[in-house]
Amino acid sequence: MSHEARLAKFKDMAARFPDDPRARYFLAHELFRIEDWAGAAEQYDAYWRLAPGDEGAALKNLGLCYERLSRNGDAADAYRRGIERALAHGHEGLASEIRFLLGELPS
Repeated sequence: MSHEARLAKFKDMAARFPDDPRARYFLAHELFRIEDWAGAAEQYDAYWRLAPGDEGAALKNLGLCYERLSRNGDAADAYRRGIERALAHGHEGLASEIRFLLGELPS
């Protein structure tokens, strides 16, 4: 499946099932891959608000999107939430990775 077809499929899925966190995550991931930072941030933000529990990796990616959009305060907030969620689910490695990103974030 081509990139364009995959993106269209995920956009359609998110439009048809806006309350399904998986649809939002898949679309966010695809938008992240093509460096559509604003679109990916919107979908990752929707995902973590809809997802039950273990969304540390999505919050890390949300923070990365915000960094690329020069929204460092929002990035820091996403990273802090990501660390909290990662630790709550026993993902110390992920929490360490996000701590590093938070520490490298310009003030």
